[in-house]
Amino acid sequence: MRELRWATNADDDGRNLVGITFDDGYADFLHTALPVLEELGFSATVFVVAGMLGGKNNWEHVYEPRPQLRLLTAKELREVSKRGMEVGSHGMTHRRLPDLDSATLEQEVKHSRLVLEEIVGEAVEGFCYPYGSSSGAAVEAVRRAGYNYACGWRKHNEYHDYDLPRIPVFERDGPLRFKTKLNLYQYYSRIFHRRG
Repeated sequence: MRELRWATNADDDGRNLVGITFDDGYADFLHTALPVLEELGFSATVFVVAGMLGGKNNWEHVYEPRPQLRLLTAKELREVSKRGMEVGSHGMTHRRLPDLDSATLEQEVKHSRLVLEEIVGEAVEGFCYPYGSSSGAAVEAVRRAGYNYACGWRKHNEYHDYDLPRIPVFERDGPLRFKTKLNLYQYYSRIFHRRG
């Protein structure tokens, strides 16, 4: 996402680029997805749950029964970063931000950035709203915390750097559904490029 934003804001409008993102920071990203990305010459952004590194995904899941998956450790996250992947925040504990009071919202957004920057030793520029769900208060908290951009996918009222659209791809998406989602991406891309 960082490279896509650079290209979009530079002379190259970024129309021939796509941002690849992975939510939650599952440990299998390091040994399964990362080697494929490297082989293809791609980079990606990994949005991790800062307060749960090395733990398991105990949050609400789309499918039941919920799969129990291990999350990246701090050491593994440093390796992901050193191998050229961008690290972004997905909050401290993967909570729905629109449901939180202002103090808890601030903790989820601001503290997660500080934790991740300490681990990877560089600025964390991006935030991804847990469950793809944001609100006006969440957008403002992300902006105040010093992030350069934020991604969601549920609802977009405006298209700006703190409400970047994404098309989710799930493990159950087959070829036809994936093709439909690519068409949606092209639609969103046209809207996003018209905003400037």
